Amino acid sequence: MTQIDPNAPHRPTPQVHLTDNRAASSTAWVVAALVAVVAIIAVAFMVTSGQNEATDPAAIAAAADQGRAEGMLSGAQSSLDSARAAAASAADSTAAQASMAAADARAAAADAARSAEDAASRAAPAAPQPDTIGEPQPAPQ
Repeated sequence: MTQIDPNAPHRPTPQVHLTDNRAASSTAWVVAALVAVVAIIAVAFMVTSGQNEATDPAAIAAAADQGRAEGMLSGAQSSLDSARAAAASAADSTAAQASMAAADARAAAADAARSAEDAASRAAPAAPQPDTIGEPQPAPQ
């Protein structure tokens, strides 16, 4: 609900006056027409001057040769990149296999050392005692 104070001074409503400031000139149309004419002349010039180069067989052959050379260069570069990636992968694989082989060799050496110690400990009681080595033994009959 709206409260209106009867003692408040009345404000006048602003008046809006619309004026037409557009001139009757056609300057914009003239500029647009000039831009269009210049564009048409430029397109015509590009079309007529480009025909001489397009029909020249030497220029066509040179462009084709250049395209082939660029294609071959691109193919060689991709082959080089593939070879580098394959070499890096092979090097990583070889390093991993060498590491595994070294670990296996260390494990085999440790097993061989344990076997030798076990064999030595089993053979030690059968060997003569060090204090009896110097005494003469009776000859077998």
